[in-house]
Amino acid sequence: MNKIAKYLNQQLIGNVFDSAPILEKYSTDRSVLKITPRMVVIPENVNDVRRVVRFVNQLASKSVHIPITVRGSGLDKTGADLGSGIVLSTEHLNQILEIDDHTRLVRVQAGVTLGQLNSALALYGLQVPILADPRETIGSLISNFITDSAAGKYNGIYYYVDCLEAITSTGDAIQTTRYSRHHLKHKTSLTSFEGTLYREIDKLIDTHAELVEDLDNKSTIDAAGYQMITQVVRDNSKSFDLLPLFYAAQGTLGVITEAILHCEVYQPRIRHFVAAFESVNAALSYIQEIAPLYPEELNIYDARIFKSAASNGKDPALFAPKFNKGYMVWAAFDDKPRKTNKKLQKCLKLLPDNAAAVMETDDNTTDFQRLNSAIVSYLNDDVRGERVPLVDDFYVPPEKLANFLTDLKDLEKSENQELPIFGSFSTSNYNIRPDIQLNSVSGRQFVVKFLKTFNALLQEHDGSITGGSPEGRVKASVTNPEFTDEEQDLYDKIKTIFDPNQIFNPDIKLGATPNATVRHIRTSYNNDIIN
Repeated sequence: MNKIAKYLNQQLIGNVFDSAPILEKYSTDRSVLKITPRMVVIPENVNDVRRVVRFVNQLASKSVHIPITVRGSGLDKTGADLGSGIVLSTEHLNQILEIDDHTRLVRVQAGVTLGQLNSALALYGLQVPILADPRETIGSLISNFITDSAAGKYNGIYYYVDCLEAITSTGDAIQTTRYSRHHLKHKTSLTSFEGTLYREIDKLIDTHAELVEDLDNKSTIDAAGYQMITQVVRDNSKSFDLLPLFYAAQGTLGVITEAILHCEVYQPRIRHFVAAFESVNAALSYIQEIAPLYPEELNIYDARIFKSAASNGKDPALFAPKFNKGYMVWAAFDDKPRKTNKKLQKCLKLLPDNAAAVMETDDNTTDFQRLNSAIVSYLNDDVRGERVPLVDDFYVPPEKLANFLTDLKDLEKSENQELPIFGSFSTSNYNIRPDIQLNSVSGRQFVVKFLKTFNALLQEHDGSITGGSPEGRVKASVTNPEFTDEEQDLYDKIKTIFDPNQIFNPDIKLGATPNATVRHIRTSYNNDIIN
């Protein structure tokens, strides 16, 4: 064991590892990258986190740099869970600390998964209505600002976090709170590092007021950089809160250790409705008809996904052969049973004569589960290589989607790729999965080329490659060059204020480079993550 790992093991209740098998386990996430860390730290409590951060910051002040990468469940699609220094895993910070069913508030550690939280809340008749991967940790949902498919109705993770605790680069803990201008004066007068944060961020917003306003008025949804600086000061009350800056920061500003969330009443039964259309225009017209019914989910799928899945034996029998071409619209309703039934009947009534549809009943629930299974089968179908989430979570404005899909067909021809789209119309957040041979030079070259080509296509349609999640290492290669000099200056200053010695994930977001991305593209199939 190296000297630093041994020293930290002496200081922590948790554990530090530098053995090759463990480092290998933490060297991949859901992205196309592989980066082997120098050591893995699994803190047992918040004091362990503080000790590690303080130690690394002290080394950095002496020009010895061992950067910290915070990792939740290792599900990030952009390489933000990976680092060459210390990977600090929150897997043991997994306690649900308090549930208050009267105020509908819950306090959790950052390593609690969404599935664990909602299972516990269900006992109180509550839920956090986020339809992300249940393996995602609460800390990751915040850091990666994931736009889930229910966010169109329930507004996503941003709406449910009241405040959080984070460990700053000095090893100190701060608790975010929305302060009035009067109370902010007290915070800015503090001589501690926390006082510096409030003082410098307040000054930064004032100095760059025009740019902050311009960013806030952008029509395109974009999670690149630190654009949540626009939400620190609320227009109406002029109150001030550092919490928004931690969204989409991907661990570059501090280590989230706790969060307080508010909850909704649990809806025990969700019923689904699926309709098939021969053209995208027919599908989109129907979506516009049923959108006012306020479904929990309103998704669209290219039917080629299910055709591909059927070739692997995952044929959702109930939906074939009706659903073997064109586009499929998927709606989910989570209202009270009588209201849900009325909405489902309305969906049937609005259905055009030439369309096919199936409504979920007690008798065909298994068939709807098979439909989900077919989607998973497609995502892991390795016809030539691997379907990787290279450009997942991109944004296309609703009014531009039809034209975008037309141009996407041209891209399919030029790249010799089938690129069926799937995603949420209610959030305008979509995915495509190119089939790539990462074990070949041409495959790795394709990654770089496709990122640029696809990003250019999105821009032609006022879209964004980082509409549903931030850039990490992978997408940063195309988003960083797009920042204006003023934007780059603003984001650099935010990072420096929070992390003067650049100890938190310095090689992602602003610090990512195309050359580094290419250098770290993995050359083997990722066996740990299946979807």
